[in-house]
Amino acid sequence: MSTARKGPYGTPFKRRFGKRLVELDFDCTGYQKKINTFFKKRIENKYESGIGGQRTYHIDYGDADQMVDYIWLSKMFGEFLKDTNCMLDLNEFKHLLKFTFIRMDAQTDLPPHTASFIRSMSSINIPLTGRTRIDLYEDHHEDPQTFGNIITCHHYTSPILLNVNQFHGVRNNVQEERMILKVHLGAVSMEKLIKGFQVPQGVQETYEVKIFDHEMPWSNTRGSKQRI
Repeated sequence: MSTARKGPYGTPFKRRFGKRLVELDFDCTGYQKKINTFFKKRIENKYESGIGGQRTYHIDYGDADQMVDYIWLSKMFGEFLKDTNCMLDLNEFKHLLKFTFIRMDAQTDLPPHTASFIRSMSSINIPLTGRTRIDLYEDHHEDPQTFGNIITCHHYTSPILLNVNQFHGVRNNVQEERMILKVHLGAVSMEKLIKGFQVPQGVQETYEVKIFDHEMPWSNTRGSKQRI
């Protein structure tokens, strides 16, 4: 069952499926145009790898050949978090982001899976082109490493918060290509991610949702100038 959250928050929830998936009530049209333009200019002819019915483009922190593109994406993602009034402290985990453009041809499937190759705790998926739907699955009752019955199929048009450690899959059974930008959050649990969007407007100026219980050693006020 899905539930939606309304009230005095920066970005309400359009749909929610427990701690598995949350769709934000946020018009991302401007970001779609900006990201699609960037993809065509900087990404489409680089980084491509094929997995099953997908074409994926990974941009990682620490790869010198990708650093210019990583910096652009991380700055854009910071703007996105601000525009959606997310109260996570990006300074804590910006270096743990992994950006993946996932492109699926018409009439192709991505079988149910969890984040087994990428040690990600959660993700934010931004729809870019085509029909963006996702299927959520139970664990198999006899083998929890195998997917079981389908829970729901959700067609999203706004960014989603996704628990990538629960089974999910995609059936792009229409006559058009589909692409999303998946931002893997290597250190942000689904619980913390949802909490970051649940801070009341009245305290947003002074409140942050912290991932770690200690301050980060890097600084924007001393030492070598931070590049990201």
